[in-house]
Amino acid sequence: MRSALFITAVLAAVTIAGTMLFVPPIAQSEAYHSFADTRTILGIPNGWNVLSNLGFLLAGIVTLVRGPRRLAPVVFGAGLILTSIGSSIYHLDPNDATLLYDRAGMVVALMAVIALLIEDCDGKHRLATLLAAEAIGFTSLVWWKTTGDLRLYGVVQFFPGLLIMILAMRKRTRPSLLWVIVLYAIAKACESFDKPIFDALHAVSGHTLKHVAAAGATLVISSWISGNREPLRKYRETAP
Repeated sequence: MRSALFITAVLAAVTIAGTMLFVPPIAQSEAYHSFADTRTILGIPNGWNVLSNLGFLLAGIVTLVRGPRRLAPVVFGAGLILTSIGSSIYHLDPNDATLLYDRAGMVVALMAVIALLIEDCDGKHRLATLLAAEAIGFTSLVWWKTTGDLRLYGVVQFFPGLLIMILAMRKRTRPSLLWVIVLYAIAKACESFDKPIFDALHAVSGHTLKHVAAAGATLVISSWISGNREPLRKYRETAP
């Protein structure tokens, strides 16, 4: 059976090449910054979109406290805390400049998921995988800010979910991670229907619910990490 690292490298190369060759450039729409719920809550502008980032903060703290003291889990936890901070900064004043803070934290956490999956499957190549994944993630941000093109960032955002669907069914991984896909799909649907949800519910918008669902997905990953505190026995003697 091919290693998870080999599968990931091939899949990443094909996905990135296919996206850059066959998908036209994607520009950041100004309408992206127009959210349905702009109410001030407790003196905080766009209050619920800001306060709903507490879920990422909680998931990050839980990961750092309960997770194993290995690099990828620590980076994932730190990425969630950075996501909470960056997304809060963005939603206080939504614009392209503050959006960078939001996406930077997300990239740190998302790319750490790739390293966590490969570590769980192969039990090795931890540092190299994490460094390569984070390099690609931050390259996508540089590419976006330099060219205005979101294609590579789109790959970075969706690739960990694709990898979970492929690797979560392997013998050594956790099928419970498929809940991450379900919650992430719910989050994207809520994001897409931000205003219709707000018009229907009045109390909360789709974007706020997106944060709740996405934070739920990260808590699933955090729980998986916490239950996997020791390196896989099969690789204890061979893992670097």
